[in-house]
Amino acid sequence: MNSIQRYVLALSRVLVAIIFLLNGLGIISQAAAAKELVDRGAPASVVPFLMLCARSLEVVAGFGLAFGIHPRLAAMALLVFLFTATLAGHPFWQVAGTASFTPQLLNFLKNTAMVGGLLFIAATKSQPTLLPRTSKSNGEEWSRREKASPGFLVTKARG
Repeated sequence: MNSIQRYVLALSRVLVAIIFLLNGLGIISQAAAAKELVDRGAPASVVPFLMLCARSLEVVAGFGLAFGIHPRLAAMALLVFLFTATLAGHPFWQVAGTASFTPQLLNFLKNTAMVGGLLFIAATKSQPTLLPRTSKSNGEEWSRREKASPGFLVTKARG
């Protein structure tokens, strides 16, 4: 993989992660989503817990996705969350013929586009990181770094 490809993959992960981070950090209001959960039959006492779980997942997986910390696992976690949230939150097929059909359809399609991006990230084996790795997690990558930068070597204490 050349350096342009690495930068494009890293940038695309950051762009996908932005919406999850904004949702999870509360920058985008989730009051309407919480109200919809209650309207659809979720117990009002459980909704704050569900919202906290969703926000926690979005923040943790969003940061992992953005910084390349287990990006494939983060993409899969967000994929499961987004798939279920899309089916539960944007049932455009149930509101056909009403004024809310178009907004629900657009949000459903937006989420399916994000699912596509997450699937692509999850299926791409070689993912660059934004932070330097400090362990010998991949022997091939470690030896490549040693060749590229001999000063990068770490010596073990003898004893």
